[in-house]
Amino acid sequence: MEEQGYIELKINGFNEDNLLEPKDLDITEIKEIISDIESFLYPSRAEKSERPHISYKLEKGSVRNIFHLPISAVLLFNGLCSEIKNRQNIDFLDNKRAEIIDKFQRKATERNLEFSFNSSTAQKAILKINKDTSYFKVVASYIDTEFILYGKINEEGGNNPNFHILTKEYGKLIVSATERQLLEGEKRLFKVYGIRAKGKQSLSDKKPYDLKLIDYITYNPNYDEHKLDLLIERASTKWNSIPNVDLWLEQIRGGSNG
Repeated sequence: MEEQGYIELKINGFNEDNLLEPKDLDITEIKEIISDIESFLYPSRAEKSERPHISYKLEKGSVRNIFHLPISAVLLFNGLCSEIKNRQNIDFLDNKRAEIIDKFQRKATERNLEFSFNSSTAQKAILKINKDTSYFKVVASYIDTEFILYGKINEEGGNNPNFHILTKEYGKLIVSATERQLLEGEKRLFKVYGIRAKGKQSLSDKKPYDLKLIDYITYNPNYDEHKLDLLIERASTKWNSIPNVDLWLEQIRGGSNG
């Protein structure tokens, strides 16, 4: 059997004018603390399903939440808490763990509490969260990416060279370009074009912005009907050699879970 140890979440604060005690915690708060510590150690559903036995007790001084568990989990807890303290931020954590620390930080700030993280292998608190710390989760508002966009170009030029493109998906977008990009080749004003551009995409409404042109793509909605008929004819002979088309497609897509 693996060596056992413990981790501790100590809560210091006041309930009105008196030092916080275990009796001041509602059962919903205790349940939330237990759930948060479990998720901090084992954030995914798969990890939770395979986690070791964990026991819990609540003690005075002010409020000590103590979790007994294998030493390997204690060392994981130590490492995560130490890294948070050393970096003074939680940007490196996965989303679930960052949300939990962010929650403790908000409670500490709003209720003037101090959360101390400790363990059986540490001489003193590994990490403290209080109103003076800033372990908040930074919420990204956009991603940097590339886009393929199609639309009608209806404005060009300006002191900072750019053009406007009217797209079906996002409406009017402004795209920065160099003078050379605007002038070379044929006139594009009031024509439908495709463009490849880099820029930012909002995570709230998915709309692109801060776009910079990489290249134009000639838009050609026409197709050669004769070539299309030939492709269909060639493909049909291959389909005929497959005994069960539906089953084959399902296998290609990864089965029923695809």
